[in-house]
Amino acid sequence: MASVSPAGRRASDGFGIVSIILAAFILLPALMIFLIGLAPGMNAIWWLGIVLLPIMAFLGLVIVIVGTIGIVLRVRAGRRPTLSIIGAALGILLVLPVLWVLFSTAV
Repeated sequence: MASVSPAGRRASDGFGIVSIILAAFILLPALMIFLIGLAPGMNAIWWLGIVLLPIMAFLGLVIVIVGTIGIVLRVRAGRRPTLSIIGAALGILLVLPVLWVLFSTAV
């Protein structure tokens, strides 16, 4: 009976998968609010963006931290941290609009 040894299996990037799932959890509603707000009769939906902004900031920071932990652990294990890098980049993408609103001179 042939079995796969643990050394032959590829270890999954758990922190990267978690960070991507968390990013999708907040990016999809934010994108929906943005696209619906572009419709001429739906300008009243922008208040949801105000509610969503602090949630984006908090989850973005959590995602960056989880992605960074995943990158460090994968590099120390001698593996490629592709999913963790993608997750950390999505976390940064979530934090950037909040920083833009806070540091914008037009506000």
